Amino acid sequence: MASASPSHAALLILCIFLFIAAAARGSTAAGGLLHDSLDSLKIVGGWTEIPDVGSKKIVRDLGRYSISEYNRRLAGEAENHLSFSGVVSADRQVVSGVKYRIRVAAVDAETGDRLSFVAVVVVRPWLRQRDRDLDSFTPFADQQVL
Repeated sequence: MASASPSHAALLILCIFLFIAAAARGSTAAGGLLHDSLDSLKIVGGWTEIPDVGSKKIVRDLGRYSISEYNRRLAGEAENHLSFSGVVSADRQVVSGVKYRIRVAAVDAETGDRLSFVAVVVVRPWLRQRDRDLDSFTPFADQQVL
């Protein structure tokens, strides 16, 4: 096999450089695909936003679950201090299962105040007894009326 001449090597290096530069800008179809692939590599194991949460049944179900679990842990099932109002936003992270971070809208049963909380729920479908678990349920820092 013949070795590449200096001009061929320089041309190859120039092509690689231009391809990488185009990928970084995302300005060409091929560069854009590479750029998208590099972006997805950056978030492996990280949080990924779930678009259009209002239409995602699992996210709404987990939002309801987080409110009911919070009420159960706080005062038992006889009293419901919060009632589920909706899901504002959600992210997911692949761990040992799937971890959901859900911003849940709720109404305080006693005062009627509209509140917002961040619930973190881990779903492990292979566990039959506890396929989901509420890890945390905290007030959203910016309490605006939803």
